[in-house]
Amino acid sequence: MLNITVRGHDLSGVKIIQDMAEKADAQGVYGIQLAMNMTFPQWQKKSQMNPGLGKYIQNALARKHVDVNILSCYINMCHPDLKIREDVLTKFETYIKHAKYFGATMVASETGAVTPEIAYTEENFTDEAFDLMASVVERLVKVGEEHKTIVGIEAGLNHPLYSVETLRKLLARVNSDYLGIIFDATNVINAATYESQVEIVEEAFRDFGEKIVAFHLKDFNVIDGKVVPCNLGDGLMDYKKIINIIVKYKPGCIVVLEETKDDGIARGIELINESLK
Repeated sequence: MLNITVRGHDLSGVKIIQDMAEKADAQGVYGIQLAMNMTFPQWQKKSQMNPGLGKYIQNALARKHVDVNILSCYINMCHPDLKIREDVLTKFETYIKHAKYFGATMVASETGAVTPEIAYTEENFTDEAFDLMASVVERLVKVGEEHKTIVGIEAGLNHPLYSVETLRKLLARVNSDYLGIIFDATNVINAATYESQVEIVEEAFRDFGEKIVAFHLKDFNVIDGKVVPCNLGDGLMDYKKIINIIVKYKPGCIVVLEETKDDGIARGIELINESLK
């Protein structure tokens, strides 16, 4: 038993919210991770967030029995320009305040980078970078507590939050029921470590499974020394073992078929269901 979800922008050809509802329904999936900037950029400014917009989207999706399981607001929350950082943080806080009108219980982001562009750099791996990131997450979680909305944080190799170890450190630093982890094993592996993917997932659920609020199931291949995402079932992810770990620790977990697109979604759902037999 899992709550299968897709990113709205992995459904091609979406022009209006009704398109998203119909395309999700056609693939047999009834949960969306909604990134406004990717699907409806005309509506993604913080000044445009309002209860009516949220309810409009919620109601349009509900006609096809589709829910917004995660509202995304992916930002560079560690941006070195203080003005830009404050602007994106207040945008995220605005999303937190309005998430309930979309029917979402959480707002999600990665942690960004200490450089203007989010890319791999060892500058992200310093104690100073971790402290900055943790202080920003703590600020956002306080707003989440006020509005009873979970702040879903995702780790990745291009960020100050880049491993299971740093996730443990963050959870020790920011102790709140409104800090949740969106775990993506593919984000914390590379060409040298991908064969440890199952052990990494098991470790995460064993060590802080109570804080995992969603899981990104992102299959991949290794091409020219790089981890490259692909549709579920087309790559090197040992998804059968990983799916059963998720179910063991977190029945009903929100599982997002990230980078699995269009007709690959229905096939991905079939593979998941076969893995659960």
